[in-house]
Amino acid sequence: MKKHKSEDRNGGRTAWKRYGALVMAGVLLAGTGGMQASLQARADEDETEKRITLNVADDKEDEMDTEEAAEETETEVKETEAETEETETEAETEETETEAATEEETEPEEKETFAEIDSVDVSGAQIITTDVSGIVEACMPSIVSITNKAVQEVETYYYGTQEYENTSTASGVIVAQNDDELLIATNNHVIADSTELTVCFNVEAEDEEDLIAAAKVKGTDARHELAVVAVQLSDIPKDVMGQLKIAKLGSSDDLKVGQAAIAIGNALGIGQSVTSGIISALNKDIDLDNYEGELIQTDAAVNFGNSGGALLNASGEVIGINLAKETGDYVENMGYAIPIDTAIPILERLVNRQTRDKVEDEEHGYLGITVVNVSEDAKDLYNMPAGAFVQDVTEGSAAEKAGIKKGDVITKFDGIDITSHTALVDELAYYKVGETVTVEVQTANGGEYESREVEVTLQGDGSASDKKKKTDKKDKEAEAEQESRKKDAADDVPDYGEDDGFSFFPFFGDADIF
Repeated sequence: MKKHKSEDRNGGRTAWKRYGALVMAGVLLAGTGGMQASLQARADEDETEKRITLNVADDKEDEMDTEEAAEETETEVKETEAETEETETEAETEETETEAATEEETEPEEKETFAEIDSVDVSGAQIITTDVSGIVEACMPSIVSITNKAVQEVETYYYGTQEYENTSTASGVIVAQNDDELLIATNNHVIADSTELTVCFNVEAEDEEDLIAAAKVKGTDARHELAVVAVQLSDIPKDVMGQLKIAKLGSSDDLKVGQAAIAIGNALGIGQSVTSGIISALNKDIDLDNYEGELIQTDAAVNFGNSGGALLNASGEVIGINLAKETGDYVENMGYAIPIDTAIPILERLVNRQTRDKVEDEEHGYLGITVVNVSEDAKDLYNMPAGAFVQDVTEGSAAEKAGIKKGDVITKFDGIDITSHTALVDELAYYKVGETVTVEVQTANGGEYESREVEVTLQGDGSASDKKKKTDKKDKEAEAEQESRKKDAADDVPDYGEDDGFSFFPFFGDADIF
């Protein structure tokens, strides 16, 4: 910009010099005629003065000479005046012509004209320094901390799949209450793979243990990164219950960029904290795993542990469920939240589900199928939906009776989105033998996948798939052979050469039979 300004100034000086040169040329040219006339008049005057000062004879001759000289001088003066007037007239004419020529030369070319842009009108706008303490005080009792003890499976090169227990903390928002439960909204990844969930309320209590209560997963929506957990009202002390609040849900559709935003959550797992800022952007399409939809962007700090917490407006209404933050060396204050208008219909469905407990292994039902994950490559190459791919269907199984076929993709189980084979396994852990469940499957038809629903009555422990699963678990020799193959996998990969045009895509992961 500075360079442009410098060039403009230089250009301006050049233009001024050009214009000045034209003007000065006219002055000089006009002055030339006047100077010639002045010089001529001065020459005539000098000549006259010389004549006047001539020496004359005495007496009459001197008198006559004097009279004649006077007459002659008068005549000459008149002639000189006439010549002077003529010279001045010529000079004025020449000056007029010169000025006309100068004006012709300096007359600018006609340029295209544009409408003037209006100036910024800030008469009705103002910056308000907001004290959010009142909002925080009113809304804090509706925000909770969530602790998840989970078992995660980690694939290792030498030892195969290993299970590890870990503990994570995050946030939640109290959104509803029924006759028996307090219902809390959070993110799906907050409660994923949970074996034990606890909720910590953010109110006052003489005994801090009274603030902690056990919770259960009531429902999840993996595609939209939402979940609802339930706490039994009987597990909450009365003095704590009397202080809790249900959050007021606002509207994200009415938001404007620049409006105030307040984030509350269990940042870094060290207790509830508050950050504030503005709505930085709306309808942001961010590439996030396990989330489909647009997000709200805010510069209110959203840190690890804020997941599942509330993003509030200036009225203390929930306008978003905090989800993620942008990280990197060149990134600052870029947090994202699920718009509350996206979340409301999903949460309404989840809070009305039946809360289930996990059943014992010998009690839970089976479908009688082998399923694997659909990889990203398979999704892109074959336009396959995310879900659990049916690799095999056991003859005579519950799945076969319901019409599920090999090659189908299971995308919903009892109304819950299924995005992977592990998600299906996790859901089945809550259902007993003999229960009838609605399953949504996608079936390939002419290169496209068509959705259909089937009713499946879960089979029990005596099923062919269950026997096969038990047999596989007890087959130590086969397991050892599998581990051996994993160790030697690098040496066993065939060399297809550079020009064979062969590409290996891991379309499907490990299979589960259930």
